[in-house]
Amino acid sequence: MSEPVLDPEQKLFQHLAARLRELRARFAMTQDQVAKVLGVHESAVSRWEKAARFPSGIDLVKLGDLFRVSVDYLLARECQYSVPGNALVDMVLLGKLDSATSTDEFDGLIAAASADQAVWLLVPDGAALMPVADAIRRTRRVTDKHRMSRFADRLFRPRG
Repeated sequence: MSEPVLDPEQKLFQHLAARLRELRARFAMTQDQVAKVLGVHESAVSRWEKAARFPSGIDLVKLGDLFRVSVDYLLARECQYSVPGNALVDMVLLGKLDSATSTDEFDGLIAAASADQAVWLLVPDGAALMPVADAIRRTRRVTDKHRMSRFADRLFRPRG
């Protein structure tokens, strides 16, 4: 028996429901805890996770903030476009550096970081955040068209 074909709205509801269940489990939170943080009733969170209802825009933003993800991620958008003037910030490294109690500890944290690691990187206008596999596929498709270029390798330099 084949699965029913879902319309775009139903697919969006189901993607969001799956993401919320996954994020809530990752953060070891109950539906009631999420509801209290957001200021909604527990049944609202339950309905979101069952794909029976869709949260308001404000609730989507609050969910993103709670789970430290973008609304694009919650909505299963594979490609997240950057607006001009953004920076990519390594919040974990910045937090560790901020917690350093001495200059020696601060310097030790920086020395332990990989040579190409930075606390922040300027995101060029028009950049997009996407899964690594998509980035590899897209850059390979472009570089395959110009294999003889001495610059083709600059498009594809994964680190880490």
